[in-house]
Amino acid sequence: MTEKGRKRDRPGGSAKGSKGGGVDDDKPVSKKQQRKAAMAAKTPYFSPKPSSSIVGIDVPLDRLMPQKRIELIAELSESILEDPSTALTSSRTDVVPTMSKANTKDQDDDTNEKQYHKTQSKMNKLFELASLSTNGHDAHAARLALLSLLAIFQDILPSDRIRLPTEAEMNVRVSKDVKKTWDYERKLLQAYQRYLQLLEKTWEDGKFGHRGLSEQTGPPTTLAATSIIALSQLLQTSYLFNFRSNLIQIVVRQANNHSSDDVRLACCHALSVLFTKDVQGEASLEAVRRMAKMVKERHNQQGGRGIHPDVMNTWLSLPLRIHEDEAMAAKIAAQVKKKRAKKSEEAKATQDIENEMKEGEATVDKLELAKNQADTLHAVILTYFRILKVQDGAAEQIDSKVVDSNLLPCALRGLAKFSHLIHLDAVVDLLEVLKKLLENGDRLSTDSCVHCILCALKTLRGPGRDTIPVDMKQYLIPLYGILPRIGIPTNESSLPSTNADDAQSNDEGKVIEEVIQCLDHAFLQRRELSSTRLAGFLKRLACSSLHCMPTSSVPLLACTRQIASRYSSSSSSKIERMLENEEDIVAEGVFSPDAEDPEHSNSHATSLWELSLLKYHVHPKVAEQSSNMAEGKLLKLPGEAPSKLCAQMKRDAREGHIEQKPMWKKHPLDTTASSRKKSRRRQNQVRFITPRRTANWHLQTN
Repeated sequence: MTEKGRKRDRPGGSAKGSKGGGVDDDKPVSKKQQRKAAMAAKTPYFSPKPSSSIVGIDVPLDRLMPQKRIELIAELSESILEDPSTALTSSRTDVVPTMSKANTKDQDDDTNEKQYHKTQSKMNKLFELASLSTNGHDAHAARLALLSLLAIFQDILPSDRIRLPTEAEMNVRVSKDVKKTWDYERKLLQAYQRYLQLLEKTWEDGKFGHRGLSEQTGPPTTLAATSIIALSQLLQTSYLFNFRSNLIQIVVRQANNHSSDDVRLACCHALSVLFTKDVQGEASLEAVRRMAKMVKERHNQQGGRGIHPDVMNTWLSLPLRIHEDEAMAAKIAAQVKKKRAKKSEEAKATQDIENEMKEGEATVDKLELAKNQADTLHAVILTYFRILKVQDGAAEQIDSKVVDSNLLPCALRGLAKFSHLIHLDAVVDLLEVLKKLLENGDRLSTDSCVHCILCALKTLRGPGRDTIPVDMKQYLIPLYGILPRIGIPTNESSLPSTNADDAQSNDEGKVIEEVIQCLDHAFLQRRELSSTRLAGFLKRLACSSLHCMPTSSVPLLACTRQIASRYSSSSSSKIERMLENEEDIVAEGVFSPDAEDPEHSNSHATSLWELSLLKYHVHPKVAEQSSNMAEGKLLKLPGEAPSKLCAQMKRDAREGHIEQKPMWKKHPLDTTASSRKKSRRRQNQVRFITPRRTANWHLQTN
């Protein structure tokens, strides 16, 4: 062989060496060479573990130890995430039968039929570990398996819906890759549906505790609560995938759970996240309609007491921006487009193709968004008005005491947020209902009264405020009367003695935020022309700061300073006169603190003597605000804004923190020049102290 031929034979080796297994074949191949060979052959370098290689996959679960079950869950989860397509299908391995020498001759004559051992898929094995009936009643292992399946589906589920092929499409000849994709999507949907059914069954079995309990009033088991939390997490991440309606139905129903706070808060949080993340608005519309239906049924049956306020508060997360007039135009445009599509079959076929393409696009259809937001706004406002009408009817029927619904503050808070999006006729009806509710303000809770006033003030600041002839006096007088009720516990919200103080401080903190917003809309965002009314509010705010907790006194004093500083230029003689001594004030009449109208209180005849008492308050923040107001100092915005001080005081009260003013003391070894001068001055001062004689003569020494 020539030298040229030898060089050609070097990479592949000789024929003798290739058959006999020469030296080159016995050399160990490094991982780098394996990676290069895999890249050249376009095959994956990492090969997942087969089902047969996982220890304990064929062993019955009731025979495994608890620790072995946990290790099996970890191995299965890791293997499924590495290759989901193979984990959804069952595998089979060849079984080599053991034959004796006597039967070898007979076996060679017969046809050699291979025997296979079928191994279930890894996903099915993980489902068995997540069920109590198949894993040996191990609740801890079932809980870990449910959470592992949650993490797996959150990772492998696509972001859009899966449409299975029809029978006509299945009969069409397609490539192997397309068939493989169809098979994977079908198995993925089946596994996801099985997981949802398992979660729902787990919740139904343990929502009232263990099965031995006869009364259906107990709290749910840990495994049942885990299943509902998993469903709420799936709603947050996979609301665009299949079976969205099933998720929304379960989560909305359990958002009103009264037996477990963890379940209720998890479901309400999932709905709030859904409303925030939903760009197109379809899922939000479906959830809002189900919630509105639930509120309508239970509100009519039980007077609103069957619905928890957290359910209604989730609607505050809705990003509604479309006015009803704009939404009506979008609906008309959508109807015209639909009529045009019905005229021709070709347009209808193209419309179906466009609808399928829109599901995979990341863009937002503005007409569809406007239509969904309009329907959502209609359902939300209709529910709010239904709650107000029920409350208004109760106020007319009952003379002694109105049954205050716990949904009334939620409805008023939502109307205050979305009132600028509704029609002008609906705004007039809303103001009329609020006026009737405020006429019976003494029979409502403090929270409900404050929300009524805030909703009316925000509505009047919205569009159409110039065309609606409404006097602000009918809303400022109830605000003046509600200020002394701040910080006073009510019997309606009484709780057990262990949580009474915490509940009172939380309710007072929520009310004080709404009161500050009312004062901001009444005196800071608009100009108050009556100086008598302004003086009455300043006096009432100072009086209310005396009996409130420090968490409420500090924001109230800051708000009083802000109002006084704004109107000090126009009516300086009257406002500054209230900071003087009562003996130096020359005014007509006597101050009447019991007057319902601030203009009839004659607050100019008195002074803000409450500030002199609050200067010696035990809390340093209260003392600082009162002394600064007495001296006429301005607020240092935005650090001393009332809303910011309210949040800061709530955080300090929750953490038990009280800020103390540092008192600097001179070190005894300090020998600086300033300390020497001070020491000399002290030495020069001579003081003669003469002790006072007392009657305790028996204590005196001779």
